[in-house]
Amino acid sequence: MGQLWTKIFRHKDVRIILLGLDAAGKTTILYRLKLGELVTTIPTIGFNVETIEYRDISLTAWDIGSRDKLRPLFRHYYKGTDAVVFVIDSADRERLDELSFDVIRPAFLAEELSSAVFLFLANKQDLPEAMTVEEITDKLSLKNLKHNWNIMPVSALTDQGLTEALDWLACQLGSVQAKKAVYSTVPPAPEEMPRMQRESGDRLEHSMDYCSRAYTAIKCLFFRTSRTQDVTDSCPTTTSHLQDSLQDSRTTTTPGKFQNCPEK
Repeated sequence: MGQLWTKIFRHKDVRIILLGLDAAGKTTILYRLKLGELVTTIPTIGFNVETIEYRDISLTAWDIGSRDKLRPLFRHYYKGTDAVVFVIDSADRERLDELSFDVIRPAFLAEELSSAVFLFLANKQDLPEAMTVEEITDKLSLKNLKHNWNIMPVSALTDQGLTEALDWLACQLGSVQAKKAVYSTVPPAPEEMPRMQRESGDRLEHSMDYCSRAYTAIKCLFFRTSRTQDVTDSCPTTTSHLQDSLQDSRTTTTPGKFQNCPEK
């Protein structure tokens, strides 16, 4: 029984690493997620490591210093990594090629990260000159990635988008609570609905269509009947005239003879 309760309430332990160029905001995002507040940071020389408890998952996050001479050391952190979070300075257009060549491509080609989840955070979206997610995706050719990946706009300064990004990452890493929270607010696509639910909806729509046709037929029947009655009631003079004419014709006709025919 004790093992059962331990299994139910045990958090899943995962390992993630934060990569990017220097001054992209990796450390600020790490402590925003850890403490829920904005803290003053200094350039990371080695690494910062923190454990983030989120829903039913435990994230061990490694924030690695990313100065020029430290980037070749990234590969030593790849082993055992479940997800890689790339933090991008959305206002730094000039160094996108440097980011792609020094950070993204080595991680993409690393065998240790072949099954890892890639999450790209387009940071500093609060700045007016920030690039859009679509622009960053095109310039970094992210659509060519074969990994499970996503890119999301965030701002470490204002906390914009960080909760949504963490929810998505937790879902990909197997968090049941995060999946319930995300999918409960997003209606499923028609192709993702259970087959029985779709068939039930089709039957309901068919029944409603049948009832609509039956109602229309009955309505037309009563409408036409009442319309005929209305026409009859609205023309009493004509009806009386026709009856009088018929009576006159019967009176003036001699029985057994045709009117206006000479007798032989």
